[in-house]
Amino acid sequence: MHIIIVGSGRTGKHVIEAAVHDGHDVYVIEKNKPAADWVATHFDCVVIHADATSIEALKEVKAERADALIVTTSDDAVNSLVILLAKQLGVKRLVSSVNNEDHLPVFEQLGTDTVESPYRLNGRYLYRAVHGPNVKEFLDLGDGFEVLEMVVEEHAPVANKLIKELNKERILPKDTRIVLIKRNNQIIIPDGEARVFVKDLIVVLSKKSRVPEVSDLFSKKAVFNHNER
Repeated sequence: MHIIIVGSGRTGKHVIEAAVHDGHDVYVIEKNKPAADWVATHFDCVVIHADATSIEALKEVKAERADALIVTTSDDAVNSLVILLAKQLGVKRLVSSVNNEDHLPVFEQLGTDTVESPYRLNGRYLYRAVHGPNVKEFLDLGDGFEVLEMVVEEHAPVANKLIKELNKERILPKDTRIVLIKRNNQIIIPDGEARVFVKDLIVVLSKKSRVPEVSDLFSKKAVFNHNER
């Protein structure tokens, strides 16, 4: 994936580290020269010393071809402007930190797939939002597997289907299992006859490499093209 990360403060560094570790093509825009130099010497990524609110800076990191952009600065005005410019350039997925919860509606109106409140503002959630914007919680089990908690959105591919249908029709990847359904404060341990409804909170066991694909199945919109199952 081609990922652009704006800002390399405490949150930004965690995002950069995770994205580089997973082998993505990472481009960082950092306005502060010493900070930009530090990132360039510590991570295997392209670092641009520039102001990300400049359309030229976004073009320099090939934003027109980017799969995702993550903005991590402590200034909501900067973050919102960068999101707006990136949207105009056609970036597929937009993720931003939001430092003042009163500004959340503004970011939602700008079309961000996921925004993070200050109470959950950390690098791993911002980075996870790139792979699955509707993933509410996740747990890395090691050995390439994760447990995900997702809400079923209206018009999602899995909505209103029996689990046995999801398996028979190969909607769910073969290495993915629905292990629990939370519905109206009720916990359901599902079998093949259980049906998945809109607004259900679903706990899924999945290979880490399948997370974007699995996330799309529970979402009303698909963003990435995935390999065949």
